[in-house]
Amino acid sequence: MRKYLFIIEIALLFLITILVSLNYWFSLLYLIVILIEIYKDIFSKNIDEMDRYLRYKTSNITLYIVIGVSAFFLTMDFVPEKELLIFYTLFPLLLKNLLYIGYMFNREKVIKRTGYTIFLILALFTILSHGFSVVTLIEMSPWLLVLFATWLAVRYRILGAIVFFGAAALLTFLIFKNEVDSAQILTFSLIVTPLLFLGFQTIRKE
Repeated sequence: MRKYLFIIEIALLFLITILVSLNYWFSLLYLIVILIEIYKDIFSKNIDEMDRYLRYKTSNITLYIVIGVSAFFLTMDFVPEKELLIFYTLFPLLLKNLLYIGYMFNREKVIKRTGYTIFLILALFTILSHGFSVVTLIEMSPWLLVLFATWLAVRYRILGAIVFFGAAALLTFLIFKNEVDSAQILTFSLIVTPLLFLGFQTIRKE
């Protein structure tokens, strides 16, 4: 169960963020993920020294990246909005779990479990939003690219990395092509961050 807890957390983060877009009161559900983190850090009896070291390391890396992102935000003319608060709740938890997965498992497991999980969540959200239609098929095209990249990355490392980084670049352009605001940054952190993570995991050496 412990090995699959990160999948549950990532799925919860995606689903809660989708619910928050419907009603901000759903943001209280982020407390569930925080409680899972507290349980793993304090109450879990199955955690060993390697787990403790990896959790400490990923927490530090996440902290440094979030501070760096905050410094970048200070250079921009942002008015504090709820989307920015959601970002600061979502992004550290998502990044910490992705980093932990990268350190904990071999390359193939990381790519399969992360890539297929993200595809299923995004595809399910698209289907629930639009039903089965031509519009759904068009809007699912980026997620089908994620599915293809996941399948390709397991078999052909370089080609898989190219597709992941290419998809991340394309989605970054589409997200920010008009302007940069807090809602777009939230979308970027939710979708592009896992793609960049998968790209780097694809080219890593065991």
